[in-house]
Amino acid sequence: MSWLATEYNRPVARFASSGPPEGRSLLSIFRAFLALVVTLSVLTAILYTGYLTYTDLAPEEVHVPQAALEVDRSGRRVTYGRSSLTRERQLWLLHLEGSPEEIGDAHGQLASRLFANLDDHASARLAQRYGAWLEGWGATMVMRWDFRDADDALPAAARTELAALAEAMPEAADGRLSGYHRLFLHQNFVELSRRLDDVLLEGSMFAASTRPKGGGERGSLVVGRNFSVDLGPEVEPDRLVTFYYPDGKYPFAAVGWAGLLGVVTGVNARGIVVALNPTRTDDPLETGAPLPLVLRQVLEEADTLEQALEILQAADLRTSGAVLVGDGRQRKAAIVELAPRDKDERKPRGDDAAAIWATNHLIREPFERDAQNDRIRRYTSSGYRYERLGELLAEQSPVDPARAVAILRDRRGLGGEELGLGNRNALDNLHLTHSVVIDVTAMVLWVAEGPSALGRFRAIDLRHALNREGARPAPLDDFPADRLLHSEEYGDYKEALAAIDHARVLLAEGLPRKALVDAKVALALAPDVGDLHRLLGDIERELGNLAEARTHYERYLELVPGRLRDQERVRGLLEELGQ
Repeated sequence: MSWLATEYNRPVARFASSGPPEGRSLLSIFRAFLALVVTLSVLTAILYTGYLTYTDLAPEEVHVPQAALEVDRSGRRVTYGRSSLTRERQLWLLHLEGSPEEIGDAHGQLASRLFANLDDHASARLAQRYGAWLEGWGATMVMRWDFRDADDALPAAARTELAALAEAMPEAADGRLSGYHRLFLHQNFVELSRRLDDVLLEGSMFAASTRPKGGGERGSLVVGRNFSVDLGPEVEPDRLVTFYYPDGKYPFAAVGWAGLLGVVTGVNARGIVVALNPTRTDDPLETGAPLPLVLRQVLEEADTLEQALEILQAADLRTSGAVLVGDGRQRKAAIVELAPRDKDERKPRGDDAAAIWATNHLIREPFERDAQNDRIRRYTSSGYRYERLGELLAEQSPVDPARAVAILRDRRGLGGEELGLGNRNALDNLHLTHSVVIDVTAMVLWVAEGPSALGRFRAIDLRHALNREGARPAPLDDFPADRLLHSEEYGDYKEALAAIDHARVLLAEGLPRKALVDAKVALALAPDVGDLHRLLGDIERELGNLAEARTHYERYLELVPGRLRDQERVRGLLEELGQ
């Protein structure tokens, strides 16, 4: 039996498992994972490229006769073919003449530096709003989708002019968008501002029909308007007056900025005036033209108030707005409250009133229950400015051009209350982008040279400028600079702004005690600057002085209406501090 025991004790043969050794198994899994990652990356790149291509805006091909840029001996005037750019004191005067291709090309050739200055400030403001890279990228992707094929709504002439502008201004492109795409978005600045919680665009405007003492002549239609683009307290955009002479259409003058094809404030050779105040409503975005380009159509085609109203009422719009439109020959004006909704609701108001006015909310019955409109009226400066304009226009003094300038420069509150310099509720908050008075009957335009509405209001004879007939007339009277401009009070205000900037830098560098010294200097010089109280709240909170921080945060909320995103942050800080 020994053989049996031997066989019994012999080791049994073991069969290997069917899979590879452990090292090979991990390598196979890694290779499969890598292949999946590469496949997904390639697929994502293809989809992303396809998305960019699908949402890109491409210009039509344009052929523009080349001209030479020539600089005069003074260095203040540059000509390009039939067009020119001239600097006179603190104003830039841009003359554009010809076909859409010629106007767009000349605009880009002559005003590229002015556009670059403004674009840098606007880009910095947006970067501040969309601080995180991912948030900014996401906003760009959403914006591309919302504006896909949106340039199809532009008139053919506008698309051609925009294409020529982009070709002449290649620096308008950036890493994400072509020059044509970005310049198109600039025409939609009203809609883009709606995407921000903060209100960055504000306007106040009025029109009054004056009657001279003792009867006789019929008087004049006088229009006044302030417009503000909040790019920061230190930014003073170039003041640009553009004179357009489009082939086959009415010449017109527009006060705005470089790169803008449309009109926010303008008057044509037939005495039709328009002004736009951006508003916000609950209406969804629609396919249509940007409102500034619709206002340009009014100036190019209308020679009566009735024709202007017909164009406004028939327009397909993307966004809402309050538009003042007037006729200097009829001495009549009206406010049209526009939204993408039912066109039958676009009825003018005030066309039979001696004075009309508007700010950034709508007051007609169709908008009474509109949540966005109500928010703008109640929680920004719009409602306050509207009431203040009503007070000033109700006074017995006739609204001639001199009085119109005084109204635009008003820095007081309701009932004449002192508001302090730079208060956002004031008609002149010291941060206006442009301030304009027009005697539409006499065809004289006055434009403030800046800063804000404080500088000289420069007179421009529109009959000569737009009709270009006969000898140049004798110079018209300007309105002198506001006395505040050269006062010690204004000097203190500017010094306070500089101290605020320095204190903000010191706080960012981790030096709150040094920052507090500069902030207290600013507080002594200009105690009613809203941003100062936000900064003081941050400094005191950093130093552990919570009661003082709460006081300054509460004052900030009182002084800075309209910056809803910042207000929510400050309210959150107050909750943390145990308000």
